[in-house]
Amino acid sequence: MPGAGWGIAIAALALLAACEQEQALQSGDPNYTMVFFATDSVTLNKRAQDTLSAAVKEPTPPVRAALQPQSKAKICVTGHSDNVGADSVKMEVGQRRADAVAKYLVGLGVAQQRMVITSVGSSKPLVVTPPGTPEISNRRVEVVFGC
Repeated sequence: MPGAGWGIAIAALALLAACEQEQALQSGDPNYTMVFFATDSVTLNKRAQDTLSAAVKEPTPPVRAALQPQSKAKICVTGHSDNVGADSVKMEVGQRRADAVAKYLVGLGVAQQRMVITSVGSSKPLVVTPPGTPEISNRRVEVVFGC
């Protein structure tokens, strides 16, 4: 679907623009990753696990800098949902997704005390859809290293 690709590109640019570390922006290397979830799921699938593992084990220079033990950079883990269901449920699902990603990152050696784990529910979609429309691009967790 062509619209989803543009939505992801726009969200990626927004993440980069929001990053506080100018060094990451100047390098051209990404300092973030995203993983996606099945409908009603808060479980990381194999692809999501591989994506997160690669981000930590084979990091770009900005991610490597943020992961250094002496770094004061935060790692922002933000859960999202599509616009299916009640707002309270969407916020909870986004939080449970973010918590699952944070737990996986801790298992990879990322310091939990440096993580900022939040949910924005369906308030920041990558792809705008009518109410009640499932959309995988919106069922995601964004991880920004150095936010």
